[in-house]
Amino acid sequence: MNSRIPAVFFRSLTTATTKHGLRALFLIHSSFFILCSASAQPPRGRFLTDTVEIGKPFRYALSIRHRAVQEVFFPDTARHFAPFLVRDIALFSTVTDTLGSLDSVVYTLVSFEIKPLQTLRVPVFLLKNTKDCTAVFSNTDTVRLRERIATNRPDTLRLATQTEVAPLQPQMNYPFLVTILAILGALTGLIFVVFGKSINRQLRLYRYYRQHYDFDRLYSRLTRNINPDNASVNAGKAVIAWKEYLEWLEQKPFSTMTTREIADAIYDSRLADALKEMDGVVYGGMYSDRTQMSLRILYEIADSAYRRQRLRILNVSTG
Repeated sequence: MNSRIPAVFFRSLTTATTKHGLRALFLIHSSFFILCSASAQPPRGRFLTDTVEIGKPFRYALSIRHRAVQEVFFPDTARHFAPFLVRDIALFSTVTDTLGSLDSVVYTLVSFEIKPLQTLRVPVFLLKNTKDCTAVFSNTDTVRLRERIATNRPDTLRLATQTEVAPLQPQMNYPFLVTILAILGALTGLIFVVFGKSINRQLRLYRYYRQHYDFDRLYSRLTRNINPDNASVNAGKAVIAWKEYLEWLEQKPFSTMTTREIADAIYDSRLADALKEMDGVVYGGMYSDRTQMSLRILYEIADSAYRRQRLRILNVSTG
C-alpha cells in the first residue's frame, strides 16, 4: 500500500496548475489519511484483572485492527505466553467497518510464578506473502501477584547477646535399633541352625545335673546326722525326696506306688530289703544298724538312675 502512494502523489502534482488542481490535492491528502488509518495498528493486550493468585485462572484480552484484506495470525499459545500457561481460548468473530477489520481473542491463563509483578507482551503476525510474515508486538501489560499467606516479619534483626542452653531429651534411634535387633536375630538363628543340637544337649545335661545336685544336698542333709531320736522323721523325709527324684528321672509315679510296686519297677536286688527297713523305721520307729546302709542303697540307686539318663542323652545326641 505504501508503494502506491508516491505514484499517485506525483501524477497529481503534474495537474496541480489546472483549475482542478486544488481539488486533486485535497483528494490526495484525504486518500492518504484514510489509507494510513486502514493499515494494521499495533495489537493491544490487556489483563482483565489487576491481581492474580498462583494456580487460579484469569483472563487476558488481545485485539488488533488491520486492513480487511490483511491476513493475521495470533501467537502460538505454547511459545509466546511464558511464564503463563494457556488453559482456554475464546475467539470472537471479525468485525469490519470503514476503519478496517478488528480481530480479538480472550485467553484464560494460569500462573505458577512467585514474582510480585508479572508482565506479558505477545506478537501478532501479519502475512506479507505466502512465505513471509511480519511480527507486530503488543504493548506490555502488568499484573500483580496476590499473596495468600500472611507473614509476620520483624522490623529489625537483632542477635541475642545472652542465650541459655536448652536441654534436649534423648531420642531413640528406632531405625538403628531395628537394624541391630535384626542382625542379632539373624546371628541367633544362624547359631541355632549350626549348633542347635549341641546347645540343646548341653541344656538338658545341665538340667539333669542341677536336679541331681539339689537332690544330693537335700538327701545328705536329712541322712547325715540320723539317730534313733530323729530317725522316724528324717528317714521319712529322705524316702519322700528319693521317690520324687526318681519320679522325675524315670517319669513313673513312684510317689503313689507301694514298696512292692517300686521294687518290681526298679531292677535291683537290694532295693526290696532297703525299702522294708525304711518302712520299719518310719512307721515302727525301729532304728537299727542297717538303717544307714539302707539309706545308702537308696542313694546309690538314685545316682545310678541319674547316670543312665545322662548317658542316654549323650547317646541320642551323638547318634
